[in-house]
Amino acid sequence: MRRILVVAAGVVLTTVAAALTVREPLIAPLLIAVIASVLILALRPAWTIYLTLILAFTALPAFIPTEFNVAGNTIRAHEPFLLLAVLYVMAKFKASRRLNLLTLAFVTFVVLGFLVGFAQQNMGTKLLYDARPVAEGAVMIFVAVRVYGTSIAATAFRVIKWVLWVSAVVVLAGATLGIEVGGRTEEASLANPGAASGAATRLLTSATFPALAVLCAVAAIVIAKRATLRSTWVLSVPAALIVVLSFSRNSILAVAVAILFAVIATRTVSATLRAGGIVLVTIAAFALLIVLNPVLATLPGGEFINTQVASYSSRVLDGLTSNVQATDASVQFRASEDAWLLRGIASSPVFGHGFGFAYKPSAGTSSFTLDYAPYYAHNFYLWAGVKTGVVGVLMFVLSVASPLLRALKQPTVATLGVGAALVGMLAASYVAPVPLSSTSTILFGALVGALACATELAPRSEGDQEPTVEPIRVASGS
Repeated sequence: MRRILVVAAGVVLTTVAAALTVREPLIAPLLIAVIASVLILALRPAWTIYLTLILAFTALPAFIPTEFNVAGNTIRAHEPFLLLAVLYVMAKFKASRRLNLLTLAFVTFVVLGFLVGFAQQNMGTKLLYDARPVAEGAVMIFVAVRVYGTSIAATAFRVIKWVLWVSAVVVLAGATLGIEVGGRTEEASLANPGAASGAATRLLTSATFPALAVLCAVAAIVIAKRATLRSTWVLSVPAALIVVLSFSRNSILAVAVAILFAVIATRTVSATLRAGGIVLVTIAAFALLIVLNPVLATLPGGEFINTQVASYSSRVLDGLTSNVQATDASVQFRASEDAWLLRGIASSPVFGHGFGFAYKPSAGTSSFTLDYAPYYAHNFYLWAGVKTGVVGVLMFVLSVASPLLRALKQPTVATLGVGAALVGMLAASYVAPVPLSSTSTILFGALVGALACATELAPRSEGDQEPTVEPIRVASGS
C-alpha cells in the first residue's frame, strides 16, 4: 500500500513540477532533485546517505552539473539528500550521551561563529558563505554517529570504493585525453600554473581529499599489521592515482602525519620498522622511475609517465624545500593570509569577529581575490580563531581530540584506519582547509562522527571482540 501511495504522490508531484517548469525553466533542476529526494526518502531512505556521498565525492566530467543556481542561490547536488539523511537518521537511530555531547561541541563552534557574526552585523551573504560548509560538516557528524556500526555504514564504505574507482577513471581520462574534469585544472608547475609550460596537468576534484583520507587509512592499518597491501589494493590503487595526479604538497604532510599516528598508536618496534620500510620502498620506486626515464621514453605511454614523474618531482618534492618556497607565490600568499589572520585574532581573541568577517582587504583582479579571499583562509585553524576566537577553537578541538585520544588507546582496525584518515585531514587543513570546502566538509564530518562512534564501540580489553563493521576490510571486500 505504501508503495502505491508513493507512486501516486510521485505522479502528482511530477505533474505539478512539469507545470511549474514550463513557467519557470530555471527551477527545473531543483524540482527534479526535490522530487527524487522525496521519493527516495519514502522508498529507500538509506539511499539518501549513499547519494550524499556519491554526489559529494565523485570526480565527474565538467559537462555533468553538480550545482544549480536557484533564485540567485547556489544549491549543490548533494545538499537535498544530506538534509533528508538527517531527517531519516533522526527518526530511525539514536546516539549515546557522549556522542551527542561531541556533536554538540562542534555545533557550538558553528553557532558561536554565526551568532557573533550576526551581533557584529557582518554582511549576510558572507556570513552564510562562512557558515555553510562547517554547518554541513556538523550535520554529517550528526548522521555518522548514528549510522556507524550498522549495515548502512557497511554499504557506505563499499560505495566509497566504487566512488574511488569511477573518479580514478575520470581523473586519468582528464590527464591523458584532455577531457575537462569538474573542479580545478591547471599546469603542475609552481612557476606559472596558468601557462602552458609542458608540465603535467594538475587535477583537483571532489575525489582528491576522500582519496587522500583512504591512503592515510590504508597506510596506518598496514603499518599496524592489521591488513596487507595485497588485501587493500582495491582501495589504495585508485586513491593513489587520484592523489598523485593532484600534485599537492599537502598530501605528503597528511600521509606523514597518518604514519606517525599509526606508529604512536601501535607503540611497537615492528610497526616503526614497517613504517620506515614503506617510506623507503616508496622513495626507491620513485627514484627507479627517474632512472628508467630513457627506457620509458621508448615504450608506449612512457612519455606520459615521465612527464608525471618530472612534474611531481619539481612541483611537490622540490616545492617542499625552503629555497623554492621562498619564491613560491602560493606560499607567499598563504604567509600574507596568516599575518592578517593573526592581526585579526589579536583584536578579538575570546569570541572572534564571527562568520562573515573580512580579516583582510580585497586585492587583485580575480573574482576570488576580490570577493572571497578576504573571508577565506588556507590555514583552517587561524581562520577558526579569527571567526570564533579561543572559545570556538576550544569547542572544535574538543569535538576531534576526544575521539583521537581514545583511538590511540584502543588501536583496532576501525579506530586506526578512521583515526589516521582524520589526523591526515587535520594536518592537511594547516594549508588546505578540509572543513571549508563544500564537499570535503562532508568527508571531515563523516570521519569525526565515525571515529567518535568507533572508539565507543571499540573493545575495552584484549579479550573483547572488535566491532563487526570494520571500514577498510568491508570496503575492500576482504
